[in-house]
Formats: sequence, C-alpha cells, structure tokens
Amino acid sequence: MKPKGFTLLELLVAMAIFSVVLSASYALFAATRGAARRAEFKAELFQTARAALRAVEEDLRGAVMTGSAFDTGLIGTHGGSAKLPLDRLELVTVSGRPSGFTVKNYDRPEELAQRSDVVQVRTWIEEDASRKARGLVRERRYDLLPISARTTREEDVEELAREVVGLDLRYYDTEWRDSWDGMQNRRMPKAVEVTVHVRGVWNDEEILETFTSRVYLPVAAETPERRE
Repeated sequence: MKPKGFTLLELLVAMAIFSVVLSASYALFAATRGAARRAEFKAELFQTARAALRAVEEDLRGAVMTGSAFDTGLIGTHGGSAKLPLDRLELVTVSGRPSGFTVKNYDRPEELAQRSDVVQVRTWIEEDASRKARGLVRERRYDLLPISARTTREEDVEELAREVVGLDLRYYDTEWRDSWDGMQNRRMPKAVEVTVHVRGVWNDEEILETFTSRVYLPVAAETPERRE
C-alpha cells in the first residue's frame, strides 16, 4: 500500500503554526534580553552611586571640630533646584589612613609623619565642561589654612563620579535642615542624609536616578527619628 503524504493544506497549516511559535519565541527572547540589558544598566548606575555615597560617607564619619583658626566646622550650602540640587559640603575630617600613604613609603614612617591626618575637604558638583574633573568632585587639602588663604587648584580636585550630576544634603539636629553653618551653630549635626542624582543614557534616552544614604555622625549621642 502506497503511504499517504501530506496535503498542501496540511503543510500550510503546519507552516503557519511554526511561524507563530517562532515569532513568539523570538519576541520572548528579545524581551528577556532587553530586560537583562536594562538590569545591567540599572546595576551600573547603582555601582556609580554606591561609590560616590561611600566617599562622602567616609568624610562625614571622620568629621571633627578642632577649634583652630582653619576649622569653620561643617558647612553645608544648599543650591541648584528641587529637580537637580547642587549642594556643597565643606568640613574637616580625620583621614582613615595616614595622609600620603602609599605602598612605596609604607616602610618609611618618617615620610608619613610629615603630613597631618586631619584634612580639609570640599565636595561639590562641577558643571564646567572645560574642567578636567567633572560631576561629583572633591578637594582634599592636607596643608590646613584659614579661609582667607585658601585657593583651589585644579590638580587638587579629584573626580569621584562624572555621572553624578546632582547632590542633595540634609542635616539633622532637632529637625531636618537643607543647610548647615558650623560657624554659627558651633556644633556638628547628629546625622546627614546624602542623595546623589546619577545620569545615564538608555536607548538614546537620558535617565536620572536618585540614591540616598543616611550617615549618623559619631559625635552625636542621640539618634534622630527616621522620616516617614
């Protein structure tokens, strides 16, 4: 008996079903790949924000008021807009390791002793495209000077994260404030809330994400109430 083959109609139906399954599989694959790439993009923004927040947190945790002529206490200046804040932070902090520390001079403590572990730190958002360091930048000065004698040299400015385009700081004493004047208050805030605005580009679209961290200063004996 001669075997019966497929009719033209059956072949057309089978091809149509195969095309539908193939199209659905491709759409699912494209969606999964897009979601994975989006997750990688978000992760990169998070890593950038994490590094920027860690740098600011380390300076805040070591913040001190020495009472000397060069120490104005912690100065937090509010600037920018509600959509994109451009706050500035100035403080004196104790460095986490001896200033001037490198592997090269680790075994020569006399060289490390030539520089103080107390550092003047200024942190801000640099918007000038002509500057070598842009985005979130920090100036650390080991040669402690009064305000009237301070000058900012471009080689002293360190780029922390170019993708960070906004910095929002809030300070807690008895309530949360948008700015802090250590010269007037003569004390440190109990906590500082740090928010960075990170800019990225996804599919030719500019994305702006915010990340927040809260630092409780060691000088504070009291923990503030958390904001709802």
